[in-house]
Amino acid sequence: VRPLTDDDVGLKVLRETPAEAAQSVGIVAIHGIGAHPDDSWCKNVGTTESPQWVNWLKAENMLPEVAPNARIMRYGYESQWFGEGAMRQKASTVAKRLLLTLKRERKECPYRPLAFIAHCFGGLVVLKALLDARHAPDEWPGIYASTTGLIFFGTPFRGAEGMGQMEMLEAARREYEEDKVQPYILKILEPGNEFLQELVDQFGKTRRETNKAAVACFYELKASNVGKVVGKEDRIVSLGKEPSFHQKLIVGTAICGQRKLWLPRPV
Repeated sequence: VRPLTDDDVGLKVLRETPAEAAQSVGIVAIHGIGAHPDDSWCKNVGTTESPQWVNWLKAENMLPEVAPNARIMRYGYESQWFGEGAMRQKASTVAKRLLLTLKRERKECPYRPLAFIAHCFGGLVVLKALLDARHAPDEWPGIYASTTGLIFFGTPFRGAEGMGQMEMLEAARREYEEDKVQPYILKILEPGNEFLQELVDQFGKTRRETNKAAVACFYELKASNVGKVVGKEDRIVSLGKEPSFHQKLIVGTAICGQRKLWLPRPV
């Protein structure tokens, strides 16, 4: 994963709303743990020798083609939990900073429609931010009420059972000194984590509302090489069978920032 700089952290506008657009919607993409906020949304469509990286959030024949009136942004935060620059991070902290950033960014248009695209841990950040905005609408005007769509990629709503969390932690500790491994962020991915359960349960209650946001979840069905996340030894994890609905929401979490998210050209 490419190291983060100060310029990588925070909100970056990737594409402004076209001047001729009659209406506008804001789209914010949020990456997972151990990932770079820009590289997470890219794919090399060239070769190893001659790479040609395409970011599907801003390439004109990708997301902008299906959302021509959108103002597209991505939000970056420190997510490295092992190696140089490893830091202790919490979903609630990232969510608060996201809300502060959105409040400043949307000061002139607080009720412009808003949609989130989130990968892995980033999805939990979105849930926490929306719940906080719902409970304090005066402090965070328009953020919850204006959210019309949520897209989740491999977000561990009920934990990452069977996806090798301990294996990743052990691999990290084999590769790095103890002070360069910060496993705290992985705790929220554990099945039965109290904060995670409360977060998902509270958000679930909002689904009874009339004007609730549309939600779509994408998940992995293929085997994942979790050993490549922090170590050099391959360790393939496969579901072995068609996952249950519960599992469908969590598959792919273990590799989080390592899996490149990619959508085909819209048709």
